[in-house]
Amino acid sequence: MKTIGKKIGMAWVLAIAVFAFATRAGIAQQPNNQVLDQNVSIYAEDEPLSDVIEKICNYLDLDYSYNSNIVAGKMVNLNISNKPIKFVLEKLMKDFYLLFEVEDNILVVRDYVPLDKSIDFDRNTNQFHSANRGFLFDDPREKSITIKFESASNLIIIPVTINESDTLNFILDTGVRYPIITELPFVNKLNLNYMMPVKIQGLGEGDELTAYRSGNNTIRLNGLTAWNQEIQMIIDENFQISHMLGLPVHGLIGFNLFKDYIVKIDYPGEKITLYRPEHYKYRDRRKDIILPLHLDGNKPYVRTSIVTEDLREVPVKLLVDTGASDAIWLSEKSDDRIELPDNRIETFLGRGLNGDLYGVKGRIDGLWVGPLVLPKPIVAFPNSELIDQLISANDRNGTIGAEILRRFSVTIDYRNSRLTLRPTFRVKEEFNYNMSGMEVINPMPGLPIFTIADIRENSPAYFAGLKKNDQILSLNNSNHQSLELNDINLLFQSRENKKIKIKVLRDGEEYKTSFELKKVF
Repeated sequence: MKTIGKKIGMAWVLAIAVFAFATRAGIAQQPNNQVLDQNVSIYAEDEPLSDVIEKICNYLDLDYSYNSNIVAGKMVNLNISNKPIKFVLEKLMKDFYLLFEVEDNILVVRDYVPLDKSIDFDRNTNQFHSANRGFLFDDPREKSITIKFESASNLIIIPVTINESDTLNFILDTGVRYPIITELPFVNKLNLNYMMPVKIQGLGEGDELTAYRSGNNTIRLNGLTAWNQEIQMIIDENFQISHMLGLPVHGLIGFNLFKDYIVKIDYPGEKITLYRPEHYKYRDRRKDIILPLHLDGNKPYVRTSIVTEDLREVPVKLLVDTGASDAIWLSEKSDDRIELPDNRIETFLGRGLNGDLYGVKGRIDGLWVGPLVLPKPIVAFPNSELIDQLISANDRNGTIGAEILRRFSVTIDYRNSRLTLRPTFRVKEEFNYNMSGMEVINPMPGLPIFTIADIRENSPAYFAGLKKNDQILSLNNSNHQSLELNDINLLFQSRENKKIKIKVLRDGEEYKTSFELKKVF
């Protein structure tokens, strides 16, 4: 390895991409990271890549190292003129399969495979997939393994390592086929094998985005290991949700974990248990609700019925999605009988792979879950035609999310196409929502800093004089240092007419006000 200073050649671009993740998530930056706020104007034509790298890195005073045998003599035609870092990164990555390593939050390029060898790489990757059995128990004598999880906004967050990396937090998402890395806050070590760009389409307002496909990776959970795994990495600031959940989240994992085992989710106990099918015996209880599970494209669906606002019963096909915080999403375009509720609000729905999601929320009269009717659930109706198309694909009408699932002990059995829902004490809880009219984020996950990200017009928070970017100092006499984002969200969903006393910091001045929570529907 030839060292020209201190860090890496091609890694300067990739390093900036990772730091951009941290910046968007609100992680405090050191003075030497101020280079991220600068633009680069460099034009290179028919020059060795090593010369271009040296010019750029010297200009920005960056530390770097590179393998001279790989880089020397490579001719490039690269034009960078006040372009976003994401643009620069994609320009470089479209020519190579890259081998990454993260060192102290810097993505380092260790090697690459030229495109003329891509056929061999794809063939090897496909061999890895065919040999892949998913996750295996580290101890073959074990019949089951239990994993503790953290919960935020109804989501299940489990600890994962990739190629002996630092511990990463992944959302358990039944709607995801391949593990996806979405951001890298607080990560000092991560290796990813050769990557190639692929276009993917997800929920959100933006166009299709570029993900980077990596093969032959090893993923470990507590007592479980999966070899030869494909991982996708999204270099895009639109899908970063750590600040919305209040803790660092690095990605999503789903099908690979569910496909070979019977998985029981204990929401109140915050643990999941994976059972070997050959050692598991169902002991059904009288109140257990057993639904057929239909797998389509490695995603689980159930068929049930909703009761609309005008008391019509409509059969629906819903994706079972542990990675969706809400109760139900529906597309009114999937069935003429599904209509927007009369009493509804336009609101921010969440964040998808393509960016922010907007739509309306309201109540339907009920959702049938086996013989049980859940009354007055809150339904989200996204307002994007693209999302309608995605939701309506394969005769799907929508999604059943974690606000429904958390009311049950959930057993998911892909092999036997079975979903078992055992009602818990939560099944009789009302469906509530944020009645304050303001969205709060934690821009520095792990630190007790909370800011207002959005104010709904004519809401209680709006009439109380609160504004976007106000920093919360206290809520109902609880200092911000004792709060967590999940606590704030639960407070705003607690009960109508509850008084909220709040103190915020705005332009260096403290501002006190109060309001009462009000239902809109």
